[in-house]
Amino acid sequence: MSKKVQIADSELPIMQVLWKKGDCTSPEIFASMDKNISTLKTLLKRLVDKGAVQAEEINSRTYRYSAVVSEEEYVAGARKNFLQTVFGGSKEKMLLNFVKEENVTKEDLKHLLELIDKE
Repeated sequence: MSKKVQIADSELPIMQVLWKKGDCTSPEIFASMDKNISTLKTLLKRLVDKGAVQAEEINSRTYRYSAVVSEEEYVAGARKNFLQTVFGGSKEKMLLNFVKEENVTKEDLKHLLELIDKE
């Protein structure tokens, strides 16, 4: 991520709404969530404080929120962190583990190689 912002698992649903819908007010963000509103407000404030979300005042009681960290930046950072934490940074170990544990077939591997060649 360009800003090296750590997004906690508990904060991720808020980010997912912002990535999907774009700019939203807090009621729009919280509408589809089952958690306590007070908890959600706390999580949203933490995201603003971290710099992952930007708040723009509409009026004295209403703000419009937008994601500063893109979904692509988050995924890239999470992937790098996972690779380093779980596999010591070894892409080979990660891929071998995935192939063994997820029962990747030869056809799956052939398809992946074709996709890699297109990149």
